[in-house]
Amino acid sequence: MASLPVRRLRPARRARRRVVAAALGVGGAAVAMIAGAVLTDAATPIRSTCCLPGPASAAGLVRSHWSVLPSSPLGPRSDPILAWTGYGLLELGGVRNGVLHRDGAIFDPTRGRWRRIAAVPDSVGLRGAAAVWTGVGDHRLFVTNGKVAGLYDPDANRWSTTRLPRTLAGRTLYAPVSTGHAVILAATAAPSGRPGLAVAAFNLARHAWRMITPRLPARHPPGAVSMVATWHRVIFWSMWSRSRRTADGGTIVSGVDVLVWHHSRWSVRTGHWPQHRVVEGATFAQFRILVPPGQFWCGPCPAPFSESPARFADPSTLVLSAIPKSPLVTSPLAQPPIWLWNGTTVLAANASGASTAAPDGRLDGLAAYDRWSGRWHRLPRAPGRPALAGPPVLAGRQLLVLKLDGGLLALGGRLPRAAAG
Repeated sequence: MASLPVRRLRPARRARRRVVAAALGVGGAAVAMIAGAVLTDAATPIRSTCCLPGPASAAGLVRSHWSVLPSSPLGPRSDPILAWTGYGLLELGGVRNGVLHRDGAIFDPTRGRWRRIAAVPDSVGLRGAAAVWTGVGDHRLFVTNGKVAGLYDPDANRWSTTRLPRTLAGRTLYAPVSTGHAVILAATAAPSGRPGLAVAAFNLARHAWRMITPRLPARHPPGAVSMVATWHRVIFWSMWSRSRRTADGGTIVSGVDVLVWHHSRWSVRTGHWPQHRVVEGATFAQFRILVPPGQFWCGPCPAPFSESPARFADPSTLVLSAIPKSPLVTSPLAQPPIWLWNGTTVLAANASGASTAAPDGRLDGLAAYDRWSGRWHRLPRAPGRPALAGPPVLAGRQLLVLKLDGGLLALGGRLPRAAAG
């Protein structure tokens, strides 16, 4: 893969944030205080979507105010796994005082309550883990960073485990995707250090793996990969490069291959796809794939900082259409914006001041793009430029922000009746 001078891809950790957490940054408006947290029994399932109908819209978020919600019972920590389950915010693991924790909790916005969940099994690695919510038809969290994957069922408050295929051992894992029936997990860099690719599918019903590694075009060794799952297919991007020595020093050839997994077979669909842009964090919703801006790609070369615009891709034809540039100000030395897409609204956020303790930094600005009107809207700033524990989560009509100190903020949606009083 290219050696990117400013923005470096962090395959397992960063890709996990983009795919699992529906990430989004925000920036002061009126704040409604809600009473302290109430913990329910861990065995009581929380599953209600009555008060959070439909996805958040740009217009709805513009008119919204920030609310202070009950703090997480897990306390201050950085870099937890965050996922929206469709009815609750799941927080898992994270680091506090240099110690990696294995506990977790779920917040139910309709009740304004947290509940603790069963701890992650010791066999499941969490540091730098790749994770995905399996979605419709399964409703579990899949998480792994190595030899064993864990699957958490919120309704039963129970973990199950599965050992990854040996072919994936020792490789660099990328964010998995879920079709609702299977989890697809990809990895590059063979144990020998030479370029290589391994892709496996985990059947959620049968609890069984099978290797589905595609045959890539000749002389296109993959450096990094990215995936997105649509209705019944998986779109797969392989960013490749190769070099050769010449009398003048050497040359580098690079590009992006596009493949589609459909009806249990792979097909090459590269077509006119841009060949010199990193593809990372693509999201599918409501008949469109959001492809966030990507830095210039040329393989292991000192490429200058240059970003393409965000685009929509048709999931069937892969035809691209540009999205106007967001009003958020960015620079080559800044943290790259976080992008989200819920089928109605594109959300972009700036975060700054990232550190080891707070790898996601502080929320500096937030903007929403309405696909139908073709306009960007600046959104209310979060009070106090909060330091983030992890990327914010788009949850129904609300934006949920978990802070580094364990506090929880929300923009939009309805306040929980139990908490609002």
